[in-house]
Amino acid sequence: MSRRFLKNSLWPLVLVLILLSQGCARFQTPAPVSFALPQVTAIPPTESATMVPTLPSTPTPAPVLAEALSPTPTLAPVMVTAVDGDLAIRSGPDEVFDAIDSLHEGESASAIARSVLDGWVQIPIPSQPGKTGWVSIQTKYSSVSGNVLDLPLIRKVEWPTGAYLINCTSHQMWVEPGGTVVPPITDAPNNRVWFPPSPYKIYDMDVNGQPFVMGVYLNANSEVRIQIDGNRQRSYCP
Repeated sequence: MSRRFLKNSLWPLVLVLILLSQGCARFQTPAPVSFALPQVTAIPPTESATMVPTLPSTPTPAPVLAEALSPTPTLAPVMVTAVDGDLAIRSGPDEVFDAIDSLHEGESASAIARSVLDGWVQIPIPSQPGKTGWVSIQTKYSSVSGNVLDLPLIRKVEWPTGAYLINCTSHQMWVEPGGTVVPPITDAPNNRVWFPPSPYKIYDMDVNGQPFVMGVYLNANSEVRIQIDGNRQRSYCP
């Protein structure tokens, strides 16, 4: 009876031990798992690895040429002086233009331009402030200092029609300055002769001593008739 009791009392204990052993096996910590990590090869640092901001460089100023620092040379003025008499000032750069004033002997003026026609320069008219005229620098009555080629060039010239002397007498007439002969009326139409605007003196060639007949001032686009000869005889043109 005691042996049966002992046997019966041990079975529950064995069952408990079995259950405990199974429980411990169930909750046993699993063995660690090893993972092979890939090897990373270290890359040595290079200059491009470090990003350093680049500041814009200050531009180097261009060298200044020595000529730019030099002052612009001032051209010497071109001066015209009347010598050995008065110098006619005309409305244009030629003798065909009217004489509108004079540069008196010893008087000077500063030229402001030159003509495309050689030998003429433009000057302020001393006696007419604000107005200009033209003088010849190829006549014996003018003296020039300075370089005329430094003056501004004026190319456009509007030419006047000119003036005419018509001889209504039967005598040949001598016209000064210039020494031009105007034929008599019997040689018409050659008795009508063109002259550039200017003052003139007329002499009778067919009278002894070639006496003075008249003085005239020819303006552009005008006609003047010679109606008296050296004998003081008056004639008329038809």
